[in-house]
Amino acid sequence: MPSIRLATSSPAPDDAPRTVVETALAELGESAEQVSLAIEMPRSYLRTYLERGMPRALPGRIRRRLAEYLGLPDHALA
Repeated sequence: MPSIRLATSSPAPDDAPRTVVETALAELGESAEQVSLAIEMPRSYLRTYLERGMPRALPGRIRRRLAEYLGLPDHALA
């Protein structure tokens, strides 16, 4: 019996910015929920970004706020 392969509608998101965010959160000792609120986003925003890959890339305004909060250059999260 042939195996069935499910087609995905989109490629996997780039993991590099997510890894940078996860590392920075660990170094700061803060949760994704705390930082989401600090950058004026819903509590689940960063957890969804990190775990589900949504959004695929952070929008510019949010990326700038997050980079500033984490003490990183903006391009580190692009």
